[in-house]
Amino acid sequence: MKLTLALALAATALIAVAPASLAADTTTQDPSLTQVVESNETVAPEGTPVEISAGHVDLGPKFLDGAWTFLARDDSDQTPTWRHLDDVVLRVSDAAKLELPADDQYSFISANGPVWAVPQSEIANVVWLGWNTQDPEVVGRLAQGATLVFEGHEGEGDFHAFVQAGNFSGPQELWNSTKPNSQPIHVDANTHTHANWVFTQPGIHLIRLSLQAQLTDGTTVEDTRVLRFAVGDAADAQKALEAQWTVSNAPEAPAPVDSPSHLDRSTVLPLWIAAGLGVAALVLVALVLFARRRGHERERVAERIVEGGASGSIEPKPEASDDADDRGSQR
Repeated sequence: MKLTLALALAATALIAVAPASLAADTTTQDPSLTQVVESNETVAPEGTPVEISAGHVDLGPKFLDGAWTFLARDDSDQTPTWRHLDDVVLRVSDAAKLELPADDQYSFISANGPVWAVPQSEIANVVWLGWNTQDPEVVGRLAQGATLVFEGHEGEGDFHAFVQAGNFSGPQELWNSTKPNSQPIHVDANTHTHANWVFTQPGIHLIRLSLQAQLTDGTTVEDTRVLRFAVGDAADAQKALEAQWTVSNAPEAPAPVDSPSHLDRSTVLPLWIAAGLGVAALVLVALVLFARRRGHERERVAERIVEGGASGSIEPKPEASDDADDRGSQR
């Protein structure tokens, strides 16, 4: 089913999750982003390929045998599993296809027709991709958070990532594949974030990201990986799994660790989305009323956000079941 953006694409999703004893405060946190990451969660062996087409996935760091490693935390099943990014294909199905609104606010996205978007808020039959820095060892060893750097895109058309903050304000760009320079964002320790990931054409897409940080012992760590997307129902997941990064030119301006970015160190930012899929008018009205009720508080927070400154055959995972929303409230 085709999505529309008649009301808004999404509101920002930057949540600093409090310790478990304090996590019950839902007046300032979106419950759908509240989750607890345990130190003993399963890590799938390298060479275990999987296609994920629905449900919750976070990119994030974990120390494996003492090494800072950029992984995907697959939370699309009942038990979270950390996976090596070379083994993961993220399917952005035609259920994620939408029309951009005829609004100058989105003019930074050049699209002749519909786009495929991973939204900021979880919806049925579409993968929900974000990132977190919540692994307990990571939280304990980070000095000042981490820096997530966009280093390029390969695929037909363009790629964009953006957030949309607070009181239905305009979108704020995070990453734009039409720009030649690297594009860093700061990520605080113990945070959970979601954004809009937009592709203007279907097919196989590769996105290169580097996760950098300074540790409390003064050492600097970095891990650079390629995300693999099969965009559209017709895209071949096996080919996406086997695709290799071919861009040889380095970004024009490499990003220093912990450089200022589009996202500041705010501790709380609520998340809302209005994203079609035949949502009943009553639900949309309720969303608007609830947003207005807390609009002033969100607007103050949102104003602080933008600073300006594998081998083997892939095995598709079953789509997330209808109890995904129930699990989301327990994260």
